[in-house]
Amino acid sequence: MRRFRVGSALRRTALLCMLILLALAVTPVASHHAFSPVYDAKKTIVVEGVVTQFRFVNPHAMMLMDVTDKKTGKVVKWNVEFAGRLNLEEAGWTADSIKPGELVKVTGNPTWTGSQRMAFVKLVRADGTTLEPGRAQRLSAIEEERRQRAKQREQQPAQQATPEK
Repeated sequence: MRRFRVGSALRRTALLCMLILLALAVTPVASHHAFSPVYDAKKTIVVEGVVTQFRFVNPHAMMLMDVTDKKTGKVVKWNVEFAGRLNLEEAGWTADSIKPGELVKVTGNPTWTGSQRMAFVKLVRADGTTLEPGRAQRLSAIEEERRQRAKQREQQPAQQATPEK
């Protein structure tokens, strides 16, 4: 007759629980990736096609598009990866910023493997309007603000030099 040891059963249960918690903690980390192992930041490519889906989600918004290969005439599915929803919302984007059926030209960083996937840099719609990442929009706004201040500074000495009548 075997004796049941409470201590060893408790240890096995505790070990099993720790292993399960560890597996759960590691899974989200493994599903997210860094930019440089996937995309080549030194190169950009441009593809033009029709949006089939835009998913405004975290950790990265995604857009699927049909691109007609100019050499073969075949339609190829492309996947464009954006920043996360929160970053895009901060820049004024919404789930309706890109709509299925839109003809767009997208500039992005290609993958190292040459797959039909890119990291978003810029989107140009058929009417010429553009969408850029939040950081680029903020930098453009900051640069414009600096230009306006410089213009005001240039005008101030000219106004001060003019004598009043």
